[in-house]
Amino acid sequence: MIYKKLIAKVLGIAFALPVLIGTGSATAQTTWDEAFSTIKLEARADGELFTTDSTPSFGFHGKYFNFMLGGELGGGFSYYFKQRIVANGGSVMFFDNTDFLYLDYKPTRNWRLRFGKDAMAMGGFEYDASPIDVYFPTTLWNNIYCFQLGVSGAYLSNDGNHTLVAQVTNSPYINSTGLAYDAGLVSYNLCWYGSVGHWQTIWSTSMIEREWGKFMNLTMMGNKLVFDKWDIYVDFMHHALATNDWGKNFGVVSCANYYFTPEFNVFVKGMFEQNRSEVDLNSAVALDHLLRAGHTYARYGLGFEYFPKGMKSVRLHTYVCRMTETYMEGGESVMEDSWNFNIGATWKIDVKKLIKK
Repeated sequence: MIYKKLIAKVLGIAFALPVLIGTGSATAQTTWDEAFSTIKLEARADGELFTTDSTPSFGFHGKYFNFMLGGELGGGFSYYFKQRIVANGGSVMFFDNTDFLYLDYKPTRNWRLRFGKDAMAMGGFEYDASPIDVYFPTTLWNNIYCFQLGVSGAYLSNDGNHTLVAQVTNSPYINSTGLAYDAGLVSYNLCWYGSVGHWQTIWSTSMIEREWGKFMNLTMMGNKLVFDKWDIYVDFMHHALATNDWGKNFGVVSCANYYFTPEFNVFVKGMFEQNRSEVDLNSAVALDHLLRAGHTYARYGLGFEYFPKGMKSVRLHTYVCRMTETYMEGGESVMEDSWNFNIGATWKIDVKKLIKK
């Protein structure tokens, strides 16, 4: 057990040392505009109707309220901070409701080092999107604690079309199992962000520690085609706790957008996920905190987005989605079926632009 903590410390020092050295030698002047190049607020509120076999439920609620701050510090250093403004604090550590809080160091055009809280470097375009822009997400998206403290290094190609990221972070099992942040569980992530013509990729593989020396492998392959009037992505997801899990636990999600005008977008989205493992997620021996063992999930729906007068700072949306969950109980197949009708509004405020005005 001790050797793993030592390895984690060595990795942290290895990534942080260039940053500390660079701090002492940075002499570039930074203006106020550069140091606070990002000052933003964003919020989203939804009204939702859920219909199930039992009593329907309806209500309006605030979905997100975020504050973002970022900028250049000079000498190749920059920082970024994004906080979800919520009423209750986190249960694991002080920064539970902080999505991003990192120091970034770019010593050359091709290399980047980062330390702090960041999104785990994993594939898929649904996963990569800002949460405020995601509608009826996959079960995996809902269950993974993707914002973790850690260190990463990245190589950027000269043409800017490819980025390879290697990252070590806290394991999301710390959150899902209620462990302390210093439990020593880590996640090793390797991710490729690519762009070739109209085709974009986010492919990754991760070894996520769930107990001392026991890992989940999570492989995600995001592929996207982008054109002037439309785009579509298809994400493939596969996770396994052991070799006999291969091929049992996987998912696919796809979303297509068609932009009739700059103000009006129609989208369709569908997904299928399954976990055919024999061990339930509540088992202490083999935890799968993404999908319940023996369960199959399907969701599909359509909706639209409207930006009044072409304003990208205000967005109205609505969608309808069908959700099913199938599993075995008492030797019989059970399917839970529900519909979700949603309307909502999102507004984003660029505080810096308002200050300048």
